[in-house]
Amino acid sequence: MTATGIGANSRSAESNVDRADELANVFGRPLVCETRPVPLRAAAICGLLAPVTFIVGLVLGDLAQPDAFSPANDNISDLGAQTADQAWIYNQIAANLNGLLIVAFALGLWHALGSGWFARLGVLGLAVIGVTRFLEGFLRLDCRGMDEGCENTSWQADGHRFESGVASTLFFLVPLLLAFAFRRLPQWRDVWLPTLLVVPVVVAVSIPFSLIGDGAAVRAASITWFLWLGLLAWRLLRLADSRIVGPAS
Repeated sequence: MTATGIGANSRSAESNVDRADELANVFGRPLVCETRPVPLRAAAICGLLAPVTFIVGLVLGDLAQPDAFSPANDNISDLGAQTADQAWIYNQIAANLNGLLIVAFALGLWHALGSGWFARLGVLGLAVIGVTRFLEGFLRLDCRGMDEGCENTSWQADGHRFESGVASTLFFLVPLLLAFAFRRLPQWRDVWLPTLLVVPVVVAVSIPFSLIGDGAAVRAASITWFLWLGLLAWRLLRLADSRIVGPAS
């Protein structure tokens, strides 16, 4: 390349830089590519709807079963089994839709809580819970416990047991991780203690209901956990409305 060509290219580059600077002055900000943050208000509303969909799907699913079915004794998973009456109520409302709402809420928390290790691990765990809830609507048991000769031997039933095990572990682990994340953030600090106490409260709530039956104990514990999730969503909604969403610097 000749010296003339190099000079021309240099002048062209300088001209482009000057033009970019002029445009930046006009618009009042540098011309850089920016990614849009997750709409925090929408994420918070999804979080508020997650307990609603779970409780509605659970209650309506229980009511749709025959008289021989006992919510006090029979497992929640029986509501979505292949042999369940109106199984779509639980599978599509309390599982599929509920899982999508939890994932959307987790995306909002990811933006709001910042990059701390406890925050990242807690939010990732919450997102995995959402995925397992969504999958539960498809990984159905073969039959209900009340069905004569019931044997859950299909691959869907095996998958159901696996995702339920993962979700059960994270139900206890995620609140602990998020509690320590909240403790470090001034705008979330007043919910760190309620979050830390979620696990013992869930256990304490399930104990008296276990006197009624295992099904009642699991239902009471699950509803308590989802009410805590609603509390977090309410806090995120308030912070989104006041535009105080980022972690402390």
